[in-house]
Amino acid sequence: MGLVWALAAVAAVVLTLLGVKGADLYQSRQDSARDAEVLDVTKDVVAGLVSLDYKRSKADLDRISSVATGAFQQQFGQLSASFAQVLASGEVRSTGAVKEAGIVRADDDSAQVLAAVSSVVKNTEAPDGQQRVYRMLVDLEKHGDDWKVGNVEFVS
Repeated sequence: MGLVWALAAVAAVVLTLLGVKGADLYQSRQDSARDAEVLDVTKDVVAGLVSLDYKRSKADLDRISSVATGAFQQQFGQLSASFAQVLASGEVRSTGAVKEAGIVRADDDSAQVLAAVSSVVKNTEAPDGQQRVYRMLVDLEKHGDDWKVGNVEFVS
């Protein structure tokens, strides 16, 4: 009978350890999926911020506004009309991309991402374009199933 209890105790310990490892693996997969989504949203938003065309400024600005929240949404809303005018008066066309992005911190409700971005900006003063490089610190917040941008800060 003692051997049966010992085997049962060993089996219970093994099953407990497997359960803990399984839970750790599940959480790790959940965190990886969340992190990938955070990076995808950040790359899309940041690329959108540096890819603008005066001919489609309303659509570009609406696209950015749709993923904004909080302070960023408020600031963007206040500036978008004048920003559209600046784009039009300078005939600004900018195309850009995120070169690298890394998560500074992330949990299930918020995240912060640092992104290295480059763009080529063409306008009436630089018709051949000028290369520009930025580093942006992006704060994201989870709203339902979607990640929204709460703040964008240009950092050096």
